[in-house]
Order: sequence, then C-alpha cells, then structure tokens
Amino acid sequence: MITLYNDDNIKVMRELKRKGIAVDAIYADSIYTSSYLAWTIFCCNILKDNGVFIIQVDYHTVADYVTYMKFYTEKCGWTFVNWLIYINDWGGTPKNRFAQKHDDILVYCKGNHWKWYPERIQIPKVTAGTAFDKKGTGLKTPCSVFYDHASFSTMSKERVKMPDGHNISMQKPMWLMNRLLLPFTDEGDLILEPFGGTFPACRWAKENNRNAIGIELRTDILNLSKELGDEK
Repeated sequence: MITLYNDDNIKVMRELKRKGIAVDAIYADSIYTSSYLAWTIFCCNILKDNGVFIIQVDYHTVADYVTYMKFYTEKCGWTFVNWLIYINDWGGTPKNRFAQKHDDILVYCKGNHWKWYPERIQIPKVTAGTAFDKKGTGLKTPCSVFYDHASFSTMSKERVKMPDGHNISMQKPMWLMNRLLLPFTDEGDLILEPFGGTFPACRWAKENNRNAIGIELRTDILNLSKELGDEK
C-alpha cells in the first residue's frame, strides 16, 4: 500500500506518531541547501528499532548532518552504517575548480542490528573469469562509491516532467533506490519518504512489494504522482 500526503512533513510525522505508526526504513532526499535539520527528530521518533535512516544531501550540508547525527550515535545507541557517494556526472564544469558531481548519502541504524542482504545487489567484477575471482561468480557487492552508474541523463525515459515540459529538478533514478533500499528491507516493510518530489522510494516500494508513505508539500508536483497510491 502506498499513501501520499500533500502536507508539511513534520505535521504528517507528528500525526503518524500519534497514531502509533512506525516505519522500517526512511529515505530522505532532503533539501540540500537548507540548514534546518530538526525534521530528522520527527523521523527518528517513528523509525522502528533497528530500522535504517538514509539521508541524501550534498556538499552544502553534509558536514552539518554528520555533526548533528552524532547525538544519536553517541547518546542514543544508534549506529553509523555507511557514507555513500552517488555520482551524477552531468552538466557544466566551472573554470576555476573541480566540478561538484556527486551526492553524499548517509546511512544510520536505530540500533545495531540492521537488515543487510548484499546478494541482492551484486554487480560484475572486473576480474570475472580470472584467478582473482576466487568465488567464481564474477560478481561482487558494490563499494561505497557508486561508480558503476555515472549519470542520470536529463533525457532519460524515467524523467518526470512538469506540464510546461521541464524536468523536475533533483529527481533520483530507480537504480539508486534499488541499491539503497533492496539490501536494507524485506517485502512487506513500510518505508517513509518525507521529501517526496517525484516519489522514487514510493515508486520503488510499489514495484518491490513494500509499503510506503510519501510526503510532498508542493501540490503541483504531487499531482504528477497520484497514480502511485491513495492521497491523504
């Protein structure tokens, strides 16, 4: 079941908490340039013990989030799981510096017994078929830098467009949802997506027998995703 909310995410998360609803995983493609981090508190309040909290940001605020989340890892028994790099080598290049072509993805567990199924996301090894492929499978678990997908083209068939034909900015590809959510969740789990946008996590959940709650404040963007599920 997929449920979409056209509302403020803090307001919705407060209501979910009041109703006793808890989620197994959270994927938060947050507003990268915003210094307001307190929304994470409301996510933490409705995340189940040993659930995973995935925060996607970039260079603007990643250091702030790392510092902010230390309270949970040092005082509340949370575990820092991974710092992942999503490469998106697309667009122009500045003349006087390296181009910023990646997002930072922070993964935390509300406890220390998170689900982990690496066999679900295997990728080909460069050494497949050689003596260095000791298991003989030709496959390996991806490392923390997702170099095997270098970009998400603005011309991709996945792109969701506004009525005027422009792409919705900051949309994330489905392969990334598969990489992030498949190893940390089971069928039937409930995933929260507090910054819905085009709702990639909700779309992925619908295709992979998970449940999801998505929240998006902008009505015009949410209207493009109504086919996903029930709107509240």
